[in-house]
Amino acid sequence: MLKFISLLGTNPYLPCNYYLGESIVNDCCYIQKALVEILIEQGMIPDKVFIFATELAYMKNWKTNAYDKKRPGLKDELVNMSKNIGFIAKNTVIPEGQNEEELWGIFNTILDNLEDEDEIILDVTHSFRYLPMLTFIIINYARIVKKCSLKAVYYGAFEVLGDARRVANLPIVERNAPIFDLTPFIDLFDWTLAIDRYLATGDASMVENLTSLEVKKINKKISKEATNLDVDPSLLFKDSKSLINLLYSMKKFSDTVFTCRGPELTNVISNLKSNINAVFENMAYEKIKPLSPIMEMLEGKFSNFSFEDDNINVIETAKWCYENKMYQQGLTLLEEGIINFICKKWNLDILNVDDRNKVTSYAYNVSRNNIDVDYESLSMSNENAKNLFKLLYNIGNMRNDINHAGWRENPAKDSVFESALKDFIVKAESLILNKEDEIYEKKLLLIFSHKLNKRQKEEAKERFNISRFIELDPELLIKWMNIPPNLEDLKEYLEDLTKWIDQHGNPGDYALVQGDFGAIKIIVDYCISKRIIPIYATTQRKVTEEKSGEVIKISREFEHVMFRKYQQ
Repeated sequence: MLKFISLLGTNPYLPCNYYLGESIVNDCCYIQKALVEILIEQGMIPDKVFIFATELAYMKNWKTNAYDKKRPGLKDELVNMSKNIGFIAKNTVIPEGQNEEELWGIFNTILDNLEDEDEIILDVTHSFRYLPMLTFIIINYARIVKKCSLKAVYYGAFEVLGDARRVANLPIVERNAPIFDLTPFIDLFDWTLAIDRYLATGDASMVENLTSLEVKKINKKISKEATNLDVDPSLLFKDSKSLINLLYSMKKFSDTVFTCRGPELTNVISNLKSNINAVFENMAYEKIKPLSPIMEMLEGKFSNFSFEDDNINVIETAKWCYENKMYQQGLTLLEEGIINFICKKWNLDILNVDDRNKVTSYAYNVSRNNIDVDYESLSMSNENAKNLFKLLYNIGNMRNDINHAGWRENPAKDSVFESALKDFIVKAESLILNKEDEIYEKKLLLIFSHKLNKRQKEEAKERFNISRFIELDPELLIKWMNIPPNLEDLKEYLEDLTKWIDQHGNPGDYALVQGDFGAIKIIVDYCISKRIIPIYATTQRKVTEEKSGEVIKISREFEHVMFRKYQQ
């Protein structure tokens, strides 16, 4: 059902000539009357016209005309129109909105007048300043809970004529007030949600739907402008076609990843990269402004993917899954990709189940029975080949845990899958693609208030293979050194520190944690959840006495002994 919704205020509305595009309604006091008339002229005939007004607005402008008692109020204006058209005009009284209870009363009153799958045209011209915004929020809420759609939003810009006193002195022929179509900004709101969903989850369906709607508008405009042009239609619609191809390939990639269609992966990625390049080459994305950030992000996101290398694409897709919290898909694709890599090295059929099982069985024997590894056939060192099969076994074990919903002995905690996938990706990239950079360096995060001495640094390098020491930022160091003694719960206080750990630490790194006992407990548990190994320094106290006459001078020195791991 198509519903026109507007709010009515208490002011005396001076008559003017409202216009929208080429349509105009002359000598009209009420924007609602003008808009309904223009909509009918454009073929958008509402089934119902709802006017929401406070009791005072109802008396001043619904039943009568606050500007001129001789003129009809809004009720009579709409009723007279409806006699010929057939729509229903209804007024509903809302509270004044002077407190929170009355605001919720307005919310419920407007929402109760909306039904499932209503199509809504909204006028936000009149009433108290916050009400149009509140109405827009209510309708967006209805879009979710009642599957309503917002067809259009309009605003009658009477104020462009000047203040009421000046307008009153103008002849009616000069009182031409535009009606602004705010619908594109509502579309921008939808684009914001769509882009946020895509960046957060990799789901391109909303972006695809919005782009399809925009492309239809573009094509309609092109068709209208090209009526008298002697031009090849394929050239006119080239930009639109490239946008449609891009959005199709975006959605195809998302669907392929969601459903783990590994054999299609490289072909889908190749098409997507080609379509990204095509849209950039002809600047087609500029025709739909909200696509600009998507395009810049896409170009960066897929720059490391390959047109033909399956190994690169499996690892880059696993990274995509990690970034978009698709841990199950990431584990599945990464495991199967490693199996493919080994199958090809052994000249096995990657589509044959028995051949694939040979690889996983071999990985089990390497990991559990410590058999010798056929590393030469993999063109790897013995150590790397062993690490590859152990990695495959560990990924499979983690994948089984998540695929069987944790119904097994000693299931992993839900917090483990994120860090596990990240660790597996790092190791797979190192072993399969031979990529070594600073992300693989072992780091020691220094979450304590002192400086490491030479002996401590040497032990960290020798025992834990530490190559980088990461000190706390000055602000965080001050925060760590001054834990408030009056706070009962320190979790919120330490949020900045846990974010710092996320930023600088990787699974397998170490963290030296010393300080307030309660804070240590929280940070140590957090490090363990991220598969970062927490340690602390043990010391030996040496006491010496010096006697000088009747004075005895006692000195104490604390000497580093070793680093000890915190136990779970």
